[in-house]
Amino acid sequence: MKKAIFSLFLWSLLLPALGSCSAAQDRETLAKLFAQGNSEYQQQNYAAAERYYSQILNAGMESGAVYYNLGDACFKQKKLGEAIYYWEKSRQRFPSDRDTRENLELANLMIVDRIEMHPDPLPMRVLSALLQLLTIFQESRVVLGLFILANVLFSLSLLAKNSRNSFRALIASLVIACVFVIFGCSLCWKIYDRDYRKKGIVVEQKADVRSGPGSENITVFTVHEGIKVRVHEATNGWYQISLPNGWNGWLPQRYVRVL
Repeated sequence: MKKAIFSLFLWSLLLPALGSCSAAQDRETLAKLFAQGNSEYQQQNYAAAERYYSQILNAGMESGAVYYNLGDACFKQKKLGEAIYYWEKSRQRFPSDRDTRENLELANLMIVDRIEMHPDPLPMRVLSALLQLLTIFQESRVVLGLFILANVLFSLSLLAKNSRNSFRALIASLVIACVFVIFGCSLCWKIYDRDYRKKGIVVEQKADVRSGPGSENITVFTVHEGIKVRVHEATNGWYQISLPNGWNGWLPQRYVRVL
């Protein structure tokens, strides 16, 4: 584990304004749990480290650093599906983090299932990579900033007494408005993808996907831990899932961790 991860977690606790004494004590307790988890990890007590990190999440403190370290602890215990799940959760918060990306690339090479898919065209791959550079929160701030800047420049174009300056401000406002539309569309897509295109990671070592929500239904295919699936609906303790190649079926909810 890198020291930077510990720093990131501490900053996530200190950024909120100081509230009551109880809240300050809670933050101190969470920081101690994180330090204890780091200590156990360094002593190669990975199961104990996992328990400490999990206590932080159970207390309601979600942090990319905690997710990252949980992924490390699970990977050391050969829990591939859990490791991928936590690293994916970390990437949602640190989309441009190199360590998280490299860990996921390594872990994905270890997944048993190999789904043959035609690669997307280069422009689509570039667009997909660009969409992952910012989180929803970060992009929403960018969109707000662009909206304000575009309106300020447009107001200046109306108030400017010099026609040349007015024209320049108008052109600048139009350019910023176009950038605003691009980022706005990207933000809308991310929100839609998060809320209506749920994904999950299979955490069971080997799981039979059935034709319906129940163990009495026939097995249509088998998946292994670590594979990412689309989650469509839930009923009676089962998820309807699908793979990128179009195969679909039902898995018990305990076999899937929804991102």
